[in-house]
Amino acid sequence: MDIDELASLRPKNIEEALDGMQEGLEFFQKERDRRAIFLQLYYMMTLEVYRAMHGCGTYKGTRTFLDRDWIYRLSGLFSSLYFASLKAPAGDRAWCLAHSVAEKRGSSVVQNALLGINAHINFDLPRAIAANLDPAELPDYKVMQRRKFDHDQVNALLVRTVNPVQKVLAKNYEPGIAVVDLAMGRLDERACAWLLRTYRQQVWWNALAFAAAADGEPQTIVRSKLESDSFQLAEKLTRSPLWRVELAVNSVARRLLADRWAAVPLEHRCHNHRDEATPGAAPV
Repeated sequence: MDIDELASLRPKNIEEALDGMQEGLEFFQKERDRRAIFLQLYYMMTLEVYRAMHGCGTYKGTRTFLDRDWIYRLSGLFSSLYFASLKAPAGDRAWCLAHSVAEKRGSSVVQNALLGINAHINFDLPRAIAANLDPAELPDYKVMQRRKFDHDQVNALLVRTVNPVQKVLAKNYEPGIAVVDLAMGRLDERACAWLLRTYRQQVWWNALAFAAAADGEPQTIVRSKLESDSFQLAEKLTRSPLWRVELAVNSVARRLLADRWAAVPLEHRCHNHRDEATPGAAPV
C-alpha cells in the first residue's frame, strides 16, 4: 500500500471504510506521517457508528437508526471523499492546509485533529449526504425527517467518542495532551461536543442545498461556498495561539516519556472491527 493506492480507495459501505482506514493507519504509522492523527480519530468515530449499527457492546439489544442501510451507504461515500483528499487539488484549500500542517513533524496533535475534522465535516460531509439522497426523496417531508433523525443520531455517537479519542491520541502520539486535558477538566469535552453538533447541524442544510442544486453552475456555486467556508475556518485554526501552549507542554512531556510513535504498536490501537459485531447479528 502506498499513498496513491490509499487515495484511490472508494469504499461502498462502513466495513470497507473501516478496512481502508486500517490500511491507511498502517501506512502512516510506518512512515511516521502525522496524517495518522486525524485518521486515528476518524477510525474511532466510524467504529462507534459501526458498533451502534450492529448492536455491539453497550448497544446490544438497541436500535439506533430508523434506516440503517442509509447510514451504511453514507459511511462509504463519506470515507471515499477522505481518501480522495489525500491527492486533493489545490482548489480544495481546507484539505490542502490540513495535509500541509500534518507534514510538519512538530505540529500540534490537536490542531491536526481539528483541521481534519473541519475539512471532512464542513466540506466533505454535505457532498456525501447529497450523493446519498435519492432526488425523488427530496420533496417527501416524512422521508427527509427520517434522514435528518439518523443524521442527528450520528451526532450523539460522535460526542460519546470525544474523551476516548483524547486518551488514545495522548497514548499513541503526544503525552502532553493528557496534561492539557487534566488541566481543562470537562471543558474541552463540552467544547468539542458543541462544535460537532453545531457544525453538523449546518452541514445538513448545506447538504440539502447541494442536493437540490441543478447540475452545472448551481451546484458549482454551492460547492464553492462549502470550500470557502471550510478554508476560512481552517485559517483561523492555524492562527490560534492555543497550539503554542500545547506544543510547549508536549516538549516537556517528551523529555519525560518515551516516543509514543515508537512505543505503541499499531495492532494495539487498530483492532479488527469485524470482531466487534454481535455473533449472529443480522447482516446489513
